[in-house]
Amino acid sequence: MLVSMIIVFREVMEAGLIVGIVLAATEGVSGRGRWIGGGIAAGVAGAILVALFAAALSDAFQGAGQEIFTASILCFAAAMLTWHVGWMSRHASAMAAEMRQVGKAVQLGQRSLAALAAVIAVAVLREGAEVVLFLYGIVAASDSSPLSLTSGGIAGLATASAVSWLLYRGLVAIPLHRLFAVTNALIALLAAGMAGQAASVLHAADLLPGWGEHLWDTSAILADKSFLGRGLHALVGYSARPSGIQFAAWVGTLVMLAVVSRVVGRPKGGNRVRPPVVATLLAGLLAGGSAAHAEEVVSLAFTRHRFVPDRIEVPANVKFRLLVKNNDDTADEFESTDLNREKLVTPGQTITVFLGPLSPGEYKFFGDFHQDTAQGVMVAK
Repeated sequence: MLVSMIIVFREVMEAGLIVGIVLAATEGVSGRGRWIGGGIAAGVAGAILVALFAAALSDAFQGAGQEIFTASILCFAAAMLTWHVGWMSRHASAMAAEMRQVGKAVQLGQRSLAALAAVIAVAVLREGAEVVLFLYGIVAASDSSPLSLTSGGIAGLATASAVSWLLYRGLVAIPLHRLFAVTNALIALLAAGMAGQAASVLHAADLLPGWGEHLWDTSAILADKSFLGRGLHALVGYSARPSGIQFAAWVGTLVMLAVVSRVVGRPKGGNRVRPPVVATLLAGLLAGGSAAHAEEVVSLAFTRHRFVPDRIEVPANVKFRLLVKNNDDTADEFESTDLNREKLVTPGQTITVFLGPLSPGEYKFFGDFHQDTAQGVMVAK
């Protein structure tokens, strides 16, 4: 029960924080319940499909299917958030004035809600797929009763929902004339975080240059896997060890959103914001070219929920490919906070993880579904 509670809480909290911001951003708009509920339902349905076809996704695009799919939905969500920021910059004053009158607020709210419903669907899809796979792994690998798993899942869902509700209530306590400015700022940070994550994922697939693997390391102050670290990762794309490309996408998106908000918010000029601005940013980053592709190959396997071998030597200062095979009958996830990598591997599947160039030293990795046993160390020489 405790394991399923922690898993569900952890994943639902990340999606719930986004839902809380969207609820606050649409406070007082009629019909938002249908849009937000529809976004959640679409995300849940998509999560189940992604979980069912995870292996096929991973095998696509020469083993980079997971990364390309994840980056695509992140870019889509960031584009929708960009649209919303620009739209709200143009209509916020009118909405604040007319929200006290029902009719006009409804008319103004519909278009913005469509974009935010899409963002909610993406957030639920991302986290929901992990919940499905985690719980499937627990069922297949243990004798936990369905009642115990269900009870833990419900407890985790309720706790995460409470955290999201507290965020929402805190935001709506802000005076109405300031609410749009606050939620617009939060949504801009959400969009920047998603763009940064998309760039990081594409770098992990060897499709973007890294521009520096670790610009800094704040894991001793705030670890990625801590409660606050996960919350900030969901809200603003926080990473204790960001790559250069990730930071560039994050900053670039914020700068573009600031420009969009300023230009679109002008009373005259007729400019309209369009969703592809974030996609344009990432396309520009991609056009910057990638470093030399990985040539060296290193192999690793999940066997009985352990890594075999659990200590591997890899070449330092060059790019290489790590092949990870799952010999178990349950799904697992190769993950490393030291390496900024996270990739699902289903039973019988072999995935490719692109790494390097690494400085000489030791880098820890683990199996996210079986952290008590699946632990390993990578030594770069």
